[in-house]
Formats: sequence, C-alpha cells, structure tokens
Amino acid sequence: MLRRIDLRVPDHCEEPLLGFADRHGMQVFSSPCIVDTGGGEEEYRLTGETIVSFLFSTVEQNPEQLGNAINAWLAAECPSAPKPEIRDYADDEDWMRTFRTYFQPIQVSENIVVRPPWCDPLPGEDKGITLLIDPGMAFGTGTHETTRLCLRLMRGIQISGGRFLDLGAGSGILAFALVKQGAAFVEAVEIDGPAVENLRKNAGLNGITDKSLDIICGDLAQFKPRSAANGLVANISSPVLLEHLPRMAGFLVKGAWGIFSGINSTNAPAIRKAFSSQPWRIIQEETEGEWHGFLVHRI
Repeated sequence: MLRRIDLRVPDHCEEPLLGFADRHGMQVFSSPCIVDTGGGEEEYRLTGETIVSFLFSTVEQNPEQLGNAINAWLAAECPSAPKPEIRDYADDEDWMRTFRTYFQPIQVSENIVVRPPWCDPLPGEDKGITLLIDPGMAFGTGTHETTRLCLRLMRGIQISGGRFLDLGAGSGILAFALVKQGAAFVEAVEIDGPAVENLRKNAGLNGITDKSLDIICGDLAQFKPRSAANGLVANISSPVLLEHLPRMAGFLVKGAWGIFSGINSTNAPAIRKAFSSQPWRIIQEETEGEWHGFLVHRI
C-alpha cells in the first residue's frame, strides 16, 4: 500500500522539507497554493503557502516512524502548520487523481501559458505558446516561483537556432519552452527515473520529438554535453548548484548565457559570491517571494 502525507506549510518551509524527504528515502513533490481571483489581468494569486506531499510504501518503510519524524519536524520548525493529511492507496490506485486539483492553467509570462492536459484552454491562449504539463512526480508545474522566474528571465534572449541545456529538467517545462521558442536542440538532464518517464510523456503531449530534445536520465556529476551550448537553464537546489557551477561553465561557449533558480533568500548571497569568483557575470537578478533567479553570461 502507498501512503501520501500532505503538509500545508509556509513557502519558506518547502526547501527544508524537500531535504527532509531525501534524507528519509521518501518521494516528494510540491505545489504552491493559489486562489482564483475571478478574472482580470492576473487570474490567480499565491497564498504564501505550499502543499508538500510525501509518498512512500507502507510495506517497505515504517509508517509509524516516518509519521513521528514528520510530526517532530513540524513541531520544531513549523508549529503553526495544520495537521498533516494522510491518504492510503492500493498499489493499483491512481493516487495522483486528488492531487491534480492543485494544478490549474497559468499565464506565466506575456506569451506563455502552462496548462494541465485535463483543463480547458485559457481565453486567447492560441495567440502565444502553450506548454502542456502533467506534473506527475516531477518538479516544475508553472505555479512555482522558481519556474516562473526562469521563464521570465528567458525574455529577450536569442533562442532561435541555438543549442541549450536544461539541467535538473523535472517535468520538462523549461526544455519545452526553449524548443517552442525556436531552439535547434536541447539536452534535458534529470536524475530521477520516474520524473524522466513523466518528462517523456510531457514531450509527447507537446509534440516534441527526439530530433529537437534529448532526454537524459543521469547524475549531473557524470553529464557531458554533446557539444558546447549557447545557453543553459538550471532550476536546482543551491547546494547542487554550488557543487557543479564550475563544471557548468565548461558546458558553454564563451559569451553564452545561463539562467539559474531554485535559490532561496538564505542561499542567494553564497550564489552571488560563487558567480563573482568564476567565469560568470550577473546580468539580471529577479525575485519572487523567497526565491531568486539569475541571468548570467559566461565570460
């Protein structure tokens, strides 16, 4: 039997809980909570809370121990959080069905809409780019601040005809945005096997083939691009970014750009310092809530 534990927490608790899940061997996915504003230029707004969901087998792992560990973490780090919601599922049951209610179509920039395939198109959606994303167990739904920061930082960048990298590709949203904006070829790297399978499914939903997208399941530490790229996007955690930033410079031609997010306010100073001590120059920094995104050039 599978058990899913949903925690509704303030946004700043999301990153620590992702690390908590990794330490305890649980699958995890998350989505910021949004509310419908009833129309207008912005049809939704963030609430300042995030749903973080843990998933594990009650046969292979000890549910009582994990439950106690989660409750202890909440008592110490987020005592105001509501009591976790627990749902059990048979092995052949569609446990994602109820979680899909958290995902709605979102206009993430002037010309990009991210939409789950089970939702109707937004008015005027056909005038821009639509990215169909079934989030599955992968990170990157368009609702998350870090994903939107990456997409916004792409504005004004020359993409058509270039070769690019998406490092920590998650659901594939950033790789698909590059392809649909004219990239000649994108290499998308993701370490999590189920996320890679979901990425392949999403590529099919968007009509993207292996002629323009190479999906790689592997560790960033062993990754080597086919050839030097014109740019990269990396929506990954700060520790992973700091570890691999020196190697990433070698993935790019001189003068290429890089877009980095997944960086919270606590870690942003260390990231700025790392850029200044390596062959990068910060061109633009944007923030949304607790999260930071950087556009840099490889010098």
